[in-house]
Amino acid sequence: MNPRRVKINGRTICVADDQPTFWAKVEAGRWEPATLAFIDAHVDESTTFLDCGAWIGPTSLYAAFRARSVVAIEADPEALRQLRSNIAANQELAEKIAILPWALSPRPGLVTMGSRRKPGDSMSSVLFADAERSWQAEAITPDELASTLPAARLVAKIDLEGGEYALLPHFAPILERAAAVHLSLHPAFLMEWVDRDAAAAAALNRKAMMALAAFDGAPPNEGLPAGEWVLTRQPRPLAPR
Repeated sequence: MNPRRVKINGRTICVADDQPTFWAKVEAGRWEPATLAFIDAHVDESTTFLDCGAWIGPTSLYAAFRARSVVAIEADPEALRQLRSNIAANQELAEKIAILPWALSPRPGLVTMGSRRKPGDSMSSVLFADAERSWQAEAITPDELASTLPAARLVAKIDLEGGEYALLPHFAPILERAAAVHLSLHPAFLMEWVDRDAAAAAALNRKAMMALAAFDGAPPNEGLPAGEWVLTRQPRPLAPR
């Protein structure tokens, strides 16, 4: 597909994917304005932007205008194909972006993922492993990921369509370095995954949210918080003189 130009908040990128309707929504300012505002507020030339769930690259490409470097993680094979095409269509930005074609997981090995509609639809998740449309992806653990990241200020976006609940309790190697995190929570997917067992869902949520205790703006441990959350690092106390 021939690349076409798209404007995001006044920045122009080229895209070469199969998502014209999506990019029209982006240009109209109707796609995740809070996520883009988070990037504007927290990413600068000293930052490595970690895009966990990069999909076809809107946040990776947008952050690349500002960041020192971008690490884009995507395990959906169809999304990955379109992500690579979009990044290749932006030569200057592509030099800043590293693509990791793996699934984030607490454990190494193969991870089964699925999508209820079709691969590449932005909704693939480890919680949909039993879906008719499923595949296996090689996993990368938080420890392994941390070892690949540049020694720079770190800002992360985590949007894993429910995979965040199992991952966050093991994400300390990344969270310890992060100055800010944009987190998307998907409690409806979690509830389906535990067969509507509210107590089981609450326990998994509590364990995941406790991993975020070092941040201001973290979701509450109780209940099943939903939506987008901006987490910033609490200032470390000064050492006594």
